[in-house]
This record gives sequence, structure tokens and C-alpha cells, in this order.
Amino acid sequence: MAMLRKLSLRPFFLVALSASALSSFILWETARQARFSAIDDIKKSSGGTLALVVENLSGELAKYSFQPRLLSTSSVLVDALKHDPDDPNLRRVSEELARINGVTGALATYLMNRGGLTIAASNWASEGPFVGRNFNFRPYFQQAMHGRLGRMFAMGTTSGERGYFFAYPVRDQGRISGAVVVKMDVSILERGWRAEGHEILVVDDAGVVFLSSRPEWRLRSLTPLTAEQQQRLDQTRLYADEKIDPLNFVLSADGDMTRISVPDAGADEGSPHRGGRSFLVQETAMEHAGWRVMILSDASSVEARVRIAMLVAGFMLASLFLLALNIYQRRKRFNERIELQEAARGELEGKVVERTRDLSRAVAQLRAEVNERERAEAHLRRTQDELIQASKLAALGQLSAGVSHELNQPLTAIRSYAENARVFLSRQDSGMADSNLGRIAEMCERMARIIRNLRTYARNEPVGSRPTRLQQPIRDALALLDGEFRKAGIDVELDLGNEDVVAIGGDVRLQQVFVNLFSNAMDAMEKSPLRRINVTINRESDEVAIKVSDTGPGIAPEDLDRVFDPFFTTKDVGKGTGLGLSISYGIVNQFGGSIEVANRQEGGTTFTVRLLAADQRREAAE
Repeated sequence: MAMLRKLSLRPFFLVALSASALSSFILWETARQARFSAIDDIKKSSGGTLALVVENLSGELAKYSFQPRLLSTSSVLVDALKHDPDDPNLRRVSEELARINGVTGALATYLMNRGGLTIAASNWASEGPFVGRNFNFRPYFQQAMHGRLGRMFAMGTTSGERGYFFAYPVRDQGRISGAVVVKMDVSILERGWRAEGHEILVVDDAGVVFLSSRPEWRLRSLTPLTAEQQQRLDQTRLYADEKIDPLNFVLSADGDMTRISVPDAGADEGSPHRGGRSFLVQETAMEHAGWRVMILSDASSVEARVRIAMLVAGFMLASLFLLALNIYQRRKRFNERIELQEAARGELEGKVVERTRDLSRAVAQLRAEVNERERAEAHLRRTQDELIQASKLAALGQLSAGVSHELNQPLTAIRSYAENARVFLSRQDSGMADSNLGRIAEMCERMARIIRNLRTYARNEPVGSRPTRLQQPIRDALALLDGEFRKAGIDVELDLGNEDVVAIGGDVRLQQVFVNLFSNAMDAMEKSPLRRINVTINRESDEVAIKVSDTGPGIAPEDLDRVFDPFFTTKDVGKGTGLGLSISYGIVNQFGGSIEVANRQEGGTTFTVRLLAADQRREAAE
């Protein structure tokens, strides 16, 4: 009897052993998958943050990198390098650098001669000026003296402030006579880096942390410095007299990421119970700056998710075990279990139906958003067309005084000729009456031509482009402005060639472009003693170049890159909207062309409109 009981228990033990082994495997695999999933989520989240940080760093560096190159062309700095370092006139150079530094927002701007001696600096009046300091040991100066842009991060040996230095050679007749240096404040890069669960580090090629969201990590090394690295830092005085101590980080691998354990500040080094926090590390290199940007994500969420997954899996396994045991012990309640399963199946189907309904609503909402976006884009296009048309009508308003004068002259002449003709008819002098009636017809044709030009200019032309004879819109634009030109005493010189020049464009919109350019030239010459506009057309390979030049004062060099920006104007308040050149720029771009501006050596400005040349054998549009 005992033997039979022992044999009947053996299958139970085998099943229990198999269930235990399977449960252990499931728990291990659940923990592994939960860890991988949590790490992958952290990688995606921190990767986006890291990309934004790198983009911000690159943008800030790019904002200052061009400044020394621009300053190196200044004749003031070139001449300053010809003076003796003790020349008192160099103080005016320092004052000019201080003014420039105030505009750019840099930490300091200074000028060094070939020996590395600072002869002028924006901080000349501060407690620790750079003037008289020799920085020839700095790599950025050595790079600049080799004829290229020097750049490096360093701790100021004079100011003790962290900064990023850009240096560029100053050349005098092709020979490098010194270097101009711009130092930017790197502390602005750290603002906004404090994010929940993230720490950000920027380290150099020696592993020294010089930017960090944690102030206590700055000017510390990730690993102990080698003798060669320490020697290089001492030679270049990269971090002045700061002692670079290593951080007590413990690095280990965690999947395809690196884990850094940061001990508590009060724990003894080497203690097995140091505690602290763990971070998962992602990094990317900024090759042009020689930096590595690292983002440390709190790893505690990984362990939390693993624990939750283990608890859920354990709960599910326990439930399955109890369910199996219950089925084994209560076979008589089989039908009741079937009903329970049916109820569970119905609940699941209900959830599926509900989920399907939610997905349908989401799809409908997405479709509505797409339709709304399409309507918004169509509205934007209509608004752009209306802006162009409004600009033309605004220009017509400005031309109204001149047009009124142009129409009043022939009307006055018509009235005189009509009265004369009536007198001649009463005298039976049909010859003179016919002559006066002919002159009335000429005046009517002149008025019709003026009105026709106005109607053509005000017409809302479709955006499409086609072959267009360029001489016609130029002459129409000049005809619209003829009264204004004569009132302002402006001479117009045309060199349009003897043959029609055909390009891809549109009569009405090109007429608007030329009206804007001519009006801009007229306003620019308001105070000039010589007032002349030159208009030329030249064929250049597969393009046609139309140049409009004036004899005004020209455009300030710092404004040349902004003249086509919307709402940018140098006119007095009330005399311009700043939209004319911007709209002209957009119209020419729609035709596949370009528009440029440059100052003339002899004074004044030249606007060049370039359009794609069309086959002159094709029929040009009206």
C-alpha cells in the first residue's frame, strides 16, 4: 500500500519540478527583456536630449566662430599691429574692441602681435586686463599664426574664467602680422541643462570635464590623467593653475551601454557599501571642437521596471500555478470553469471592440487634422497672393499723385483744343479745326496708355511662369513712375539692346518687381546731388541679367544681407513698409531666378535680377 502511494506521488513531483524550472526561466527572461526595454527607452529619450544639446553647442560656437575672421579684415587692427606695443594710440584700438565686444556679447576680444603679446583688448579698463599679457603658449594662437582658424577651450590665466577661444590671423599685404582673438562665455551653454533624471557632461580629449550640469564635477577628469596628458596641460596651461583630480566614478558595461556608478560624497573610497547613484551613459563626438558630449541618465528606473516586471510575472505564474492546482483538485467543477472562460472571452472581445472603436475615432481625427492642414496651406498660399496684390495696390496709392498730374495735363490740353476747334468751326476754318481735333485724339491716346499701364500693373496675374519679353515690363514700370521721376529730377539711362530679350517670368509680376526696384532707387537718391538710374540687360550663358543702378549713398555693409528680409527698411517711419524688396525677392524666386544687391565703387547701389533665358523663337506672352 505504501509502495502504491509512493508511485502515485512520483508524477506529482516531476510536474512540480518541471513547473519550478519553467517558472525560474520565465522570471529570468522577464527580467532580461524588461531590462532591455527600459534601457532602450532611456536610450531613445536621452538620445533626443543629447542631439538637442549638441545642436545647441554647435549653434553657439558657430555664432562666434566667424567674428575673428571678420575682424581680421579691419584696417584699424591691421594698422594697430604696425605700432609699438607701448604706443598710447593703441588705447583707441582697445576702446574700439570694447565697443565691438559690447555688440557681439563675447567675454573678451583682443589683438596679439606676432610674438603673442596682447597690444589691445576690450577689457583694457577692467581689473585684470589682457593688455601686456603674452599668450604665445596657447594652441589657438599657434594655429592662427599658421594661417588657419585657431580654436580651443581653456581656463583664463588672467581672468580665471572658463571660455572658448577663436583666433584668426591678421594679414598685412599677405604677411601674417598678428592674430585677433574672440573669447566666448561657455557658462551660457550650461543654462537649462538641469533636467529630471539627466546629467550632462562635456569633456576634452584628455577626459577632463569642463562643462557640466553638476558644478562639483567641473575641472575633474573621468579617469586619472596620464603623465603625458598632465604634461600637455601644464605646457598649454589649458586650465591655468587648477588641479585636475579624478572623479571617483566606477564604469561597467550594461548591455550595449556604459554604466557609471557615482558614490555618495561622504563614502570612503574602496568601501563595498559606497551607495550613491547609477547612470547609463550615451555620448557623441563634436569633431570640429574636439569634444565629447555625454548624457548620464538615471538608471534607477531600469531596476524599478525590472522589479515591477518580476512582480507581475511572479504574480501571473502564481496565478497559473493556483489555477492548475485548482483544476487538478476540482475536476468536478469543469463546467463552471468553462463558463468562467466564456465570460473572460466575452470581456476580451468587448475590449477588442472598444479598442477598434478607439482606433476608428483616432483615424477619423487624424484625417480631419490632415484636411485642416491642407486648408491651412491653401489659405497661406491665398494670403501670400493677396499680400503681393496689396503691395501693388499700395504702390499705386503712392503713385496716385504723379498719375493725377499725368492725366491733368492732357485733360487741360483737350479742353483748350476743343474750345479752339469750336472757334475755328464757327469761322468755317475746317483745316485748323481738324488739326485741333487730331491733337485731342493724341491726348486721348496718351491718357489711354497711362490708364492701360495702371490696369496692367493692378491685374492679379496667376503665379505661373512663361516666356516673357523683358523690355515691355521695364518700359511699363518706367511709364508708371515717369511723373515721379520728372518731379524728383531723375534721369533714366536705358541699355535694353536692339532685339527682344526673352526670359522665363510674367509681365505683371516682373513689372511689380521693377516698380519696386525703381521706387527704391528713387527714394535712395532723395538727398543726392546727382540723380540717375541706369538700366541694362545682358545675356549671360543660359541666364538674363537685368541691372538697376542708382547714384544714391549705397547700403551699409552690415545691412546688405538683410535688405530682402520682410519688414526691414532704412527709411524714416511712415515712408516704407519693408515689404517691397522682400516681395520682389519672392516673385523672382518663383520664376526660378535670383536677385542680388551690391554697392558700387563709385557710389550708389546695383540690384541684379537674374532670370532663366527662354528660346526667343517661342511666342512670348502678352
